[in-house]
Amino acid sequence: MGNISSHSKHKRSAIKIQEFNQIESEQERQEKLLDFYLSTSIDSIDRTHMYHFIRAFLFQSNFSSPIEDKLIEGGCKVLDIGCGAGTWLLDLSSKYKYSSFFGIDIKSVFPQKIKPSNLEFIEADVTNGLSFRDNEFDFTHVENMSLIFTPDQWDLVLSELVRVTKPGGYIEIGGRRNCYVGDGPIFRKISDTLWTSCSKRNVDTNLIYNLDSRLKLQQNIGKVHRFEKDLIIGPNGGKIGIVYQDLTFAYYTSEMAIKSLSEEIGISEEEYKNMVEKDFIEELKQTSPECVHVRFWTQKQF
Repeated sequence: MGNISSHSKHKRSAIKIQEFNQIESEQERQEKLLDFYLSTSIDSIDRTHMYHFIRAFLFQSNFSSPIEDKLIEGGCKVLDIGCGAGTWLLDLSSKYKYSSFFGIDIKSVFPQKIKPSNLEFIEADVTNGLSFRDNEFDFTHVENMSLIFTPDQWDLVLSELVRVTKPGGYIEIGGRRNCYVGDGPIFRKISDTLWTSCSKRNVDTNLIYNLDSRLKLQQNIGKVHRFEKDLIIGPNGGKIGIVYQDLTFAYYTSEMAIKSLSEEIGISEEEYKNMVEKDFIEELKQTSPECVHVRFWTQKQF
């Protein structure tokens, strides 16, 4: 997002002050909305931790690439892009003590001091490119970034993942399909509003589910493997469905979600809260919305 004031200097005389203020206000709103997706609040961090363990349970592993023997052996160098609170890296670095782990995020949500000695966090914007050398990592990873990267940014991220991965090393990407099968009208209304708000930042929320097609266009990679796991959100999905319902509910009732999504729908914050806290929860008892999670992995060629 650029600086609207500097970008518009040559047009300022042709734009009414009122129109200019509307443009500026919209940019500010989108920047605040992006802050919501990159939230550093305690509640957001807790949701990140919980979501990590849900994904690990679904796939029965923290990753699908065949890299575990090298991790156990030691000397393996791992990079996680968009690491957030660092849950994935904290889990792996504690288990594979003889390998090295690096996490990058635009915000320092990750722990600064209390962490394993084989783990390092770096505050940086990956969309500006990575500062690492070519062929530096044995395993590169990115997950849960479907609401953040635009299509152009995804192309850059993929090319950077390939660049910094060693020949013979592995690249893995994870996410979920951002639409649901079997959802009711309330859930669909809320989730569609979220996808619409993302599209205003030029984020294609459906891209992640078919990102393997873009990964295949990168140079020096082998076969792209795809794994899918699904769950039912709500009580009809068993214990994991209830846990995921609680996670979804916590997300949609966060302060920023209430403010931004109620505005996007065009209702009051109180009406929005009633819809989520009453109608949405009641609807989940009657429906079985399916959420599909996906992982892609490939090996960089020699």
